[in-house]
Amino acid sequence: MLLQYKKPDGTEAKVRLKTISHSPPVTIGRDKNAHIVLDDPQSSRINTAIRYWDDIFIVRDMESSNGTFLNGEKIDVAKLSPGDIIRIGGTEIAVVAELNRSDVTAVIKQHD
Repeated sequence: MLLQYKKPDGTEAKVRLKTISHSPPVTIGRDKNAHIVLDDPQSSRINTAIRYWDDIFIVRDMESSNGTFLNGEKIDVAKLSPGDIIRIGGTEIAVVAELNRSDVTAVIKQHD
């Protein structure tokens, strides 16, 4: 599965989520140590986490100040599916099925 979003400079970023069960979560936020770093003042340092668990991707708000929204609804924890839109602050991240590996610009590596 891929996450697609626009960077502040207008360029598009695509990130592949790995399907490794029980691996550490992929984090999203303003902190430079987040896996996906957002330049969005409405995002918390670590705003959101995504984890692959038992054959599904789970998105979780990390008690952020402004919340995590999935398809317009504020969530604590939810299942991710292709076609979903995650909103963190003013940043929208599209969840898409991976069709062509050459389209990916970054692969998230898990921190140990």
